[in-house]
Amino acid sequence: MGIVVEPGEITPVWLSEVLASAGIDVVVSDIDVTAVGTGQMASCYRLVIRYASGEGPAQLIAKLPSTDPAVRAGAAMTYRTEVSFYRDIAARLAIPVPKAYLAVVNEDASSFTLLLQDMSPAAVGDQLAGCSPEQARAAVVALAGLHAGSWCDPDIKRLDTIIPSAGDLAQLTGPMLEGAAELFLSRRRLAPETAAVLEGFADIFTDWVTGRRQPFSLVHNDYRLDNLLFAPACSQLPAVTAVDWQSLSTGLPLRDVAYLIGTGLDPVSRRAHERSIVGAYHASLVDLGVHDYAMEQCWEDYRYGLFQGPYICILGEAVATPTERGLAMFTVMAERSAAAIRDLGSFELVG
Repeated sequence: MGIVVEPGEITPVWLSEVLASAGIDVVVSDIDVTAVGTGQMASCYRLVIRYASGEGPAQLIAKLPSTDPAVRAGAAMTYRTEVSFYRDIAARLAIPVPKAYLAVVNEDASSFTLLLQDMSPAAVGDQLAGCSPEQARAAVVALAGLHAGSWCDPDIKRLDTIIPSAGDLAQLTGPMLEGAAELFLSRRRLAPETAAVLEGFADIFTDWVTGRRQPFSLVHNDYRLDNLLFAPACSQLPAVTAVDWQSLSTGLPLRDVAYLIGTGLDPVSRRAHERSIVGAYHASLVDLGVHDYAMEQCWEDYRYGLFQGPYICILGEAVATPTERGLAMFTVMAERSAAAIRDLGSFELVG
């Protein structure tokens, strides 16, 4: 099925052929295409579809490459990774994700097309506003479906369509992170205790990212509120659906958990609820067949994984185009995760 890279290429004929290849015998008569989201690496559009014959989905989401050729060239690996996830990996896992009607990428991964289930009325989370303890609990229970399905599976180490593990890239990212940390701190006024955590993390980054190689699993790597869809209580949809799989890699599973909790909950709520939320994640792992992982080890790995917050904030801002919301978002995420690192003594676990 042909790749489309511009919304104008999404025609009734093209969509009819795509749906036919997915086993849906319809003739599309008309499509309304509206941009949604503010992605920097790719573009997303909502398709409202009408049919001349047959019955198909009323709405779909089309995810296409960036309109900027320079961005497309730099994002090739992430495009290949996300297409591979939906095409080859998602069906093996229990984590709720949108159904993919089409997942194709060209040979050099400069272009791709994803046609995904529209999860409306589920609503995207708000990283600035944060989440409730109940939302965090639902999110980590869903996340266990990603980790348990790939828990210490040596085959995932051989996947060549996902991002290399952060530990394997330490020689590249170590020097980069030191400079990125200086840039991050120069762009904002942070509380002295927050700045001290970020500076300290830059010093121990290589030890942290190369440590704790067991257990391992597939990791989302950017499992935060802006990449999660929360369904209303009355909906038949999953409580939480995970999207944006461009950063899929392997690593310590609790990095995903700690990143979600440490950057998503305000410190007061986190201190009151994080132990029980991590416990809910662990119980879900056990329910999904992971039986050789004690709760206390899970908790220690959570404490260790909290550095995922500074890691993504510092590097993420360094590679992203600065925006007002991005600056504010990374500030809040850094403050929340730094507070968690201080509260739980995470530095003592590194090295």
